[in-house]
Amino acid sequence: MHEDETILCPFPERKYEVLRLATLCKVWVGPEEEIYKLAKSFQKKGGISAKDAVHLACACYVGADVFLTGDDRLIKQAKRLKLEMEIMNPVDYIRQEAG
Repeated sequence: MHEDETILCPFPERKYEVLRLATLCKVWVGPEEEIYKLAKSFQKKGGISAKDAVHLACACYVGADVFLTGDDRLIKQAKRLKLEMEIMNPVDYIRQEAG
């Protein structure tokens, strides 16, 4: 999902930087039926878009402690799902960790 979205990015500098940073990932999540089912439930319960639901479902699937996004609307929608992970903006996360 992440790679598919990145390839479609119209800004070459951003695209290549995201692809470079992706090489630092320690965990890669492949397509799983459970992820699909979670994503569908997030769409239904939270009104979350398909792409955002897949990202959120992947984070749940791997047991992430924190889900970071710059999308304020997604943060509000995901928090309503009352998941076991924190959902926040990357800037707020850095502030929290530094404080």
